[in-house]
Amino acid sequence: MDESDDTQILTTAVRAARAGGAVALGHLGQLGYVRWKGMRDVEVEAARVVQQAIVAEIQQDFPEHPILAEESDTAPPADADPLWIVDPIDGSLNYQQALPLFAISLAYRRKGIYRVGVVYDPCRDELFQGVEGRGARLNDQPIVVEQVSEAFEAFENAVLGMDLAREGRRRTQSLQLVQMLASNVLALNVMGAPSLGLCYLAAGRLHAYLGLDLDLWDVAGAAVILKEAGGILTSAQGGSWLFADRSYLATNGVLHGEMLRHMTEILNAAPPGPA
Repeated sequence: MDESDDTQILTTAVRAARAGGAVALGHLGQLGYVRWKGMRDVEVEAARVVQQAIVAEIQQDFPEHPILAEESDTAPPADADPLWIVDPIDGSLNYQQALPLFAISLAYRRKGIYRVGVVYDPCRDELFQGVEGRGARLNDQPIVVEQVSEAFEAFENAVLGMDLAREGRRRTQSLQLVQMLASNVLALNVMGAPSLGLCYLAAGRLHAYLGLDLDLWDVAGAAVILKEAGGILTSAQGGSWLFADRSYLATNGVLHGEMLRHMTEILNAAPPGPA
């Protein structure tokens, strides 16, 4: 595939995201069944309906492409190529509670490279998009990360987003990070929708985002957007995000070293126990 092929992928992804967003808004207040997949991990029936709308749009243009979707009962092989990654409702608990902070997230990976990412917030009609080597945009306007100052001063003046791990040791570590960060930075926001946390960072609304209990579909689409906006995404230990153990740190670049230093102190000091 060449650049024109990425354009076609983007066109399909945008159409699919908007279709899913319309269905999601139409089901607010009429979610169908609600069940718990695990502690603090909710699934609503409407998410499957949203997913069906998204998948139908993708398959209309690319019927042979494998799709990894959160609410599917089966998954393609991990090395499937190409691969679409779909989160029909990122922020399920917010969606269940009718809090207007959830999104539809899509990513497209080819030959190991995440080439296209689309995240759509239907409540605000905000569509974030990124294409490998072609920049990031919000509602067709270019976006870049905000770099407020240097080093320690930047940390003190930072506005951060994060999400708490659901349970176990990582829940404890998340709460320790809340205490540390809230005592040192300008503001700390618990998002409930990782893809929007990363996109808000890409758009300069946040200066860093972190989460210790995330899945690939939570971050894949926004990862493309953030990279193209000039941000950095790694594991919580500073390695490649592609091999993260469900823990991620994203920043505007200026903050990355300082954030890693503080996070490492807490992650390494935590007592052994179930993750």
